[in-house]
Amino acid sequence: MSKEGFKFTSTKINPSLKIVIVASKWNADLVNPMVQSASKHLKELGFKNLTVNYVPGAWELVHASQKAIQEADGVISFGVLIRGETTHYELISESVAQGLMKVSIETKKPLAFGLIATENQAQAEQRTNPKQLDKGKEIAQSLVEMLS
Repeated sequence: MSKEGFKFTSTKINPSLKIVIVASKWNADLVNPMVQSASKHLKELGFKNLTVNYVPGAWELVHASQKAIQEADGVISFGVLIRGETTHYELISESVAQGLMKVSIETKKPLAFGLIATENQAQAEQRTNPKQLDKGKEIAQSLVEMLS
């Protein structure tokens, strides 16, 4: 979703729904602004039952999200991957994307995909910065709309 194409529409919400944000500590300087922006947006919409759980890296997002979604109405999984010189980027990004999709399908609950995979640091900074593309807010709004 591009900034120009995404509209933050008002939506009928149930503020008692439980939302869990699962966030990677790897690339925390990029992940934390998304967590903060998403949390702020959800609180402004009236959600009160919001928890943030941190995991070591993107790989652990799948397991932690699977565990969190058992007790939650919806989950947001945040992580940032930046392409390096090896195939590690491809292995992790593809595996995590498939794993999170499987969790959502198997539990029949919404799981917002907040794994930002970029070619370089500049792209990652632009996407995670609340003053630029603000993917944190955008992904939180996606979950809200799926919960409606």
